[in-house]
Amino acid sequence: MTTSRTYPFPSAGVPSDALTPSAPPPGQGTAGSLAADDRGAADLASQDEGEPLQPTAILRPDSGQHTSNGYVGTGAGLPEVAGRRFGQAAPPPPRALVRSVGEIAGLSPRRRRGDGGEVAGHDVDRVDALEPAAWHAAVTWLQDQDTAETRRTYLGCLSGFLVWLNTLDAARRPAGLLTVTEDHLKAYKDDALSGRLRHGVRKPGTPLSAATVAKRITALRSFFHYAHRRRATGHNPAMYVEPPPTPRTGRTFPLSKAEAGQLRDGLRKLAKSRPDAAAAVAILAGLGTRSGSLPALTVGDIRWIVGFDGARHLTVSFRNKGGIEELLPLPKLATDLLKPLLEDRPATELLFSKPGGRPIDRWWVRDALRQAAPLGGIPKERAAELYPHMLRSTFITHAFALGLAPDKVQRAARHANLATTMRYNHPDQDLGGHAAYQLEADLTAQEEVPPT
Repeated sequence: MTTSRTYPFPSAGVPSDALTPSAPPPGQGTAGSLAADDRGAADLASQDEGEPLQPTAILRPDSGQHTSNGYVGTGAGLPEVAGRRFGQAAPPPPRALVRSVGEIAGLSPRRRRGDGGEVAGHDVDRVDALEPAAWHAAVTWLQDQDTAETRRTYLGCLSGFLVWLNTLDAARRPAGLLTVTEDHLKAYKDDALSGRLRHGVRKPGTPLSAATVAKRITALRSFFHYAHRRRATGHNPAMYVEPPPTPRTGRTFPLSKAEAGQLRDGLRKLAKSRPDAAAAVAILAGLGTRSGSLPALTVGDIRWIVGFDGARHLTVSFRNKGGIEELLPLPKLATDLLKPLLEDRPATELLFSKPGGRPIDRWWVRDALRQAAPLGGIPKERAAELYPHMLRSTFITHAFALGLAPDKVQRAARHANLATTMRYNHPDQDLGGHAAYQLEADLTAQEEVPPT
């Protein structure tokens, strides 16, 4: 579905050739968009020279054309700085070849439950409503990501930041996304950590976790770095905005060992009525992989190979978070549940799908997990709290509990950094042996000793 784009940010200094043929004039956004701000490049004019000052850009003689609004070069009101010195043509600014964010692979908008959309429709709409220069930068940045999972995460982070920008009063609101400053980013980071976000969050007024804020800031750093590299903006406001430090252990706690066993029993029972759902959850539990790796799997990604040990192994091949293709052996439970799904099906067909052949999503996987858990004996109240990423935490914690070397667990978890793996390790989840209990038991025993 293609949505028409309006532009909530005024685009001071944007050359006419940066606008798409169907785009309205800059600054004519929707009623709920950012108010127009007359702070443009002309307001930065030097009192002596009558030329615009751009402190964060490098200006060279004859590098651009002076206009009443400032420089016009190849970018959105930015000077031409690359071609003259080195005798090469300056690289053009980003130019998206799609008409909407929703046309990017992995980012189809969800307008109603069960329609097959992959991301929230309002996230697509917010980015589609950007002024042309920022829209082209955002769209090409999203396309530059290696996996659909990363695209979806980054889209949500950018959308959340746009919501926050729209809550600012006129004195603090930037003229557009590409005119955001370091101060805006640091204020957003502070509001997220202190619980002052009132819109675009699940629990308004509640501080976001350090890990969540770090994810959002990392996404924004990536966007502004990309926009600066592609000459959509003359500076990178996120260069010195660091993500907050994250705790050594994450907040995604694992299932207990007993619950993991109960879930396995529940998956065997669920396979009788929903074999595809049971097999999908079994892959996550058996490999500790991310739920985002499941929707794109095809029947051809599951195949038998003969290992160096001479044994036949059923394997799964998928792209990890970094876009690298991986081949992993499937444990016995996942193998047993997958075998019936492979019979008489073309290799190009999606392995897991909704009715009508639509791809599954994380809610489909979550519902499958919560349906299997009570079938194995996990109380319904506890089952309602489960979500797919807990299976990844369970996999890593269990691996450490077995005494596997950290580097081996890191490889199994497909983490680039060992510190990330260690955040999933929850050795203190077995609270029965905590020092507080031992001290309490000692003091209680002392109280029971009669005085002499």
